[in-house]
Amino acid sequence: MKNFKDKNCLITGAASGIGRATAITMGRLGAKLFLTDINAKGLEETSQIITKEGGNVYEYQAFDISKYEEVKKFADEIHNEYGSMDVLMNIAGTSVWGTVDQLTHAHWQKMIDVDLWGPIHGIECFIPEMIRAGKGGHLVTISSAAGLVAFPWHAAYSAAKWGILGVCEVLRYDLMQHNISVTVVCPGAVDTPLKHSVEIAGVDKNHPEAKKLIERFTEHAVTPEKVAEIIVKSIKKKKFLVFTSFDIKLLYWFKRKMFPMYHMIMKKLNKLLNKVAEATRKT
Repeated sequence: MKNFKDKNCLITGAASGIGRATAITMGRLGAKLFLTDINAKGLEETSQIITKEGGNVYEYQAFDISKYEEVKKFADEIHNEYGSMDVLMNIAGTSVWGTVDQLTHAHWQKMIDVDLWGPIHGIECFIPEMIRAGKGGHLVTISSAAGLVAFPWHAAYSAAKWGILGVCEVLRYDLMQHNISVTVVCPGAVDTPLKHSVEIAGVDKNHPEAKKLIERFTEHAVTPEKVAEIIVKSIKKKKFLVFTSFDIKLLYWFKRKMFPMYHMIMKKLNKLLNKVAEATRKT
């Protein structure tokens, strides 16, 4: 897919961050946009930005992608009026970090519901119609660097992100016969509102050490606009596994090619964050 003009494109998580940046980029490229997010105000703002630039937002609706019935209802409405999607982008997501003794069942449940079931619901509700239409297409899903490597405090988050990466790897081959390509994006640090809204179980985020950690994260962050540019290029080149920063690409290479080095890095990182956790523990 080299040209997005008049292509039906559904994007989840379009109210902010990577989702908004990608929606704006696709709008500039002439795609017919169908946008969702749980944040109704942010979603409306995204739609207005795209429309003012001359882009085409055909439908936008705020709902919770973790609720299958809501995703199915939106999908049925779109298919009945506009037909199948050409591009499906599962971008919506959230994050909770924490050591296993601080994570609650609700934390684990939230990660699986939003970050794993959410994309699966999009795949369930939109990909079969793409297959039936017989026009080919493209599936883009955001996983994470935490879906590739063992970052400290990321057990619950990684459960979802490793899971959806596995789903996409299977679909990469399952969907080839239908000329539907698959891209899974594994961002490292990205400068989105998520960096402020991320919940760190048991940690006081207002503590100076916690603030320092978040600032250090931001120093290495790429912009959502940069990620959107990478996503578009990846669709055009039919790339499967996509990185948004060199540091994560290098760490993943160490894991596969020089495991002792990877093992040492992860142990040191774990010790560092354990010190931060002790200093910032909520009382």
